[in-house]
Amino acid sequence: MKTRSPFETPLIPSSQSESSGLEQETLAASPVLRRILLVAFLILVLFIFLLSQRSDRFWLSAMALLFVLLAETTFSLRDLRHKAHQQNQQLSTLNAVSQAMQNASRLDEILAAIQQRVRQQLGVDNFYVALYDEPNHQIWYPMAVKGGQIVYWAVRPLANRLTDRVILERRAILLPGQAHQELKRIGLPLGEEPLSAWMGVPLQVADHVLGCLAVFSYSPYTTFSKGDLEFLQTLAGQVAIAVQNRLLSEQIEQSQQRIQKMAQQSQQRELLTETLVHDLRSPISTVLSALEVINNVLEKEAVPQKDTLRRAVQIAQQGADRLLKLTDRVLEITRMEESGVQLKKQPIHVSEWMLSIYHEYQARCAAEQLFFDLHLEPNLPTLIADEEKLSRVLHNLLDNAINFTPRGGAIRLAASAPQAGFLSLQVEDTGPGIPPADREKVFERFYQVAGQEAKQRGSGLGLTFCKLVVQAHGGEIWVESSPEGGCRMVVQLPVQPSAENSAPPDSAGSD
Repeated sequence: MKTRSPFETPLIPSSQSESSGLEQETLAASPVLRRILLVAFLILVLFIFLLSQRSDRFWLSAMALLFVLLAETTFSLRDLRHKAHQQNQQLSTLNAVSQAMQNASRLDEILAAIQQRVRQQLGVDNFYVALYDEPNHQIWYPMAVKGGQIVYWAVRPLANRLTDRVILERRAILLPGQAHQELKRIGLPLGEEPLSAWMGVPLQVADHVLGCLAVFSYSPYTTFSKGDLEFLQTLAGQVAIAVQNRLLSEQIEQSQQRIQKMAQQSQQRELLTETLVHDLRSPISTVLSALEVINNVLEKEAVPQKDTLRRAVQIAQQGADRLLKLTDRVLEITRMEESGVQLKKQPIHVSEWMLSIYHEYQARCAAEQLFFDLHLEPNLPTLIADEEKLSRVLHNLLDNAINFTPRGGAIRLAASAPQAGFLSLQVEDTGPGIPPADREKVFERFYQVAGQEAKQRGSGLGLTFCKLVVQAHGGEIWVESSPEGGCRMVVQLPVQPSAENSAPPDSAGSD
């Protein structure tokens, strides 16, 4: 079998003249033609010799030999014409298949065109293409024809069959006749009907085997030749490339459809979220207003069980206020994800800024019986950033640390400049920590680490807000394990904003 470079398709003549030229080259190299020329030469030599002889007896013997040579020449010419006609048919079939594959857009259309031409060329009614799903060790059949009718065969696991041998051993198999007996001899499973002839060739591109192309017959009068096998191997080179290209195209199309569907679902989810938030905000505000009116009445009027009613109103106000803040956060994050984070940047003196945040949380940490300290490297650079939004980032991180650190634990707020041009902010605690599998997911909306007890249940939006703000500044935020057994939240920011994220302090769209 001739080999080709991995992605080279067989040369198929595009016109009758090319086909004739190729046929002439084939005839010139044919052993049959060489035999004819040899016989013709012998006839010529014999004829010349006869002319030089005068014996009648020798003349009759020579004439008999001449007739034998002429008969041999006739049979050889007939054989030559048959081979030439067969090769011409094969070239025509290959050319037709090539054109059909170029015009077809789907895999089933490509294989339908191939099976029709192959069956006509080989005179059989049974054809199939088996493709190998290597990750799952399965065989599936995108095209199968039995008795001239398209059939649908189920996906099956890899087994010890002819098709599987062609794929795994990467070689063609020819059972020219009495295939049923041959299968029995080599120990392969027999089909429901006794096979007469079978041949299959691998569909292979470079070192990757896609599957097997096979034809077979149940008729005892059908036999396959080596020439038929060579034709099928030549065709398999074209088919393998076409199948691979079509499979890759279908995978790309399916990926694009999935991405488009996910984008549509995301847009619908965002729209639904924003609609719900808007619809919730108005009645919550109404409830708060009504509770405020009730509270004012309780202050001015003598009402039975005033203290009990006032306490109930305060509880209702606190719950409604938390719900209103939650809806505002959801709406804010939705807008940040859709339209980006609007920043109002200004110079921040990091040491003074961090010290002010530290003082804000000192009393709260003391009330929670938590040791709280501040560590600042000397000579910290000036940061150009949105102070209000970055303060909210640190507030969220400190709130989480307090919420998950048990009494008697410790929290540290720190700032350093680990490398030129960057500022690192850290909030470290001695709480339960965050498992490695959850360290990326905690920045997703509403995500809660399973199995961890908190002093107060959060909304699951704080870290999402932190990530959006930090990324808008051109920075990064991540989770590390703390040497004390808890976790360390790290925010790394560029000191000088990049051109992509920079904006003048009085830029439009600021808060």
